[in-house]
Amino acid sequence: MKEKEILKLMSDIPFFKPFTLKEKKVMASIDTHIVEFHKGDYVIRQGEKDSTIFVLLKGSLAITKDEVPDAELNTLNAGSMFGEVPLITGKSRSTNVIAKKKVIVLKMDSYLLKTLDPAILNKFKDHLLKILIGRLDEMNTAMAAFKHEFEKMYRRL
Repeated sequence: MKEKEILKLMSDIPFFKPFTLKEKKVMASIDTHIVEFHKGDYVIRQGEKDSTIFVLLKGSLAITKDEVPDAELNTLNAGSMFGEVPLITGKSRSTNVIAKKKVIVLKMDSYLLKTLDPAILNKFKDHLLKILIGRLDEMNTAMAAFKHEFEKMYRRL
């Protein structure tokens, strides 16, 4: 994929808004880290030991678990960052991430993370923190709703 096409994809994704054009060009030029997957391809397999983080540039991905393979737990769309849990915890991959159609991702492995310009890396870290805080907030809201519903059911018994 050409650098111009990648820059166009990046311009449509809020994740890349804080990055300068020069920084975007640096990322777009690392063609070994721009990866294409086709429908049904696994981007991530549950149980793998890997600390690569991805940003979905184009397409959509299904999140599944081996324990319930027919259940799609979530869908990721362009702009989503995913795969961060093993980087932070050192644990194996906890889910499968499967292409629902042709997708293009920016793959940030340990080599890329070590060699990126510190300004770019700091922007990635800032965004990762925002994502994690947002997910924690969503989980707290869901747990509060679940607790409320559980207590209502328990009172009826």
